Amino acid sequence: MFKGLMFALVLSAAALCAQQRPEWELGITGGYAYAPDLTVKNATASASTGFKPGLVVGVFAGNEMYRYWSGEVNYLYRQSDLKLENSSASASFGAHTHLFTGDFLGHLRPLGSRLRPFISFGGGIKIMQSNGQESASQPLGTLAALTATREVLPVGEIGAGIKYQISNRLRFRLQVRDFISGAPKDVISPAPGASMGGLVNDLIATGALSLTW
Repeated sequence: MFKGLMFALVLSAAALCAQQRPEWELGITGGYAYAPDLTVKNATASASTGFKPGLVVGVFAGNEMYRYWSGEVNYLYRQSDLKLENSSASASFGAHTHLFTGDFLGHLRPLGSRLRPFISFGGGIKIMQSNGQESASQPLGTLAALTATREVLPVGEIGAGIKYQISNRLRFRLQVRDFISGAPKDVISPAPGASMGGLVNDLIATGALSLTW
């Protein structure tokens, strides 16, 4: 009887360890981004400015060490041409953004479930790189200048999504995230006497495929 009890305890401990074993994930992702406009204004005029919608691609790697929680690192490349416009004129400028974040994921179903809704939150940095052609005669230059420069800002992230385990080694994911940062001051530079404030909410929807082991 004692041997049987010990055997049962060993099996139970092995099962518990198996449930809590780390699970690694490495994937590629792609999608689309949209950011609501900011407003730049002076005493007599105003314009909408910000980032045009664009395609997004990236990679991520994660580790699920607990039944309901995991962590991962993400890199996203976002097409993010700059814009400045009002009812009378407009200007645009070529640009892109690199997003580097570390995220925590809280799952609504335990590790091992085939379908797992989740929420995510984290933070990191965004590197905005504009590469257009500067011009002294840029439209709406009395409000702001779209400049060929690089700007780095801290960014926070919140989101939600769902994972589906296609097979033992292949997983599919849908996710929507809001990358939140302060308004840029260099790539979009307010003119003397003009001001621009608020937050940038970069809404990014992605689909992903990943390998798990």
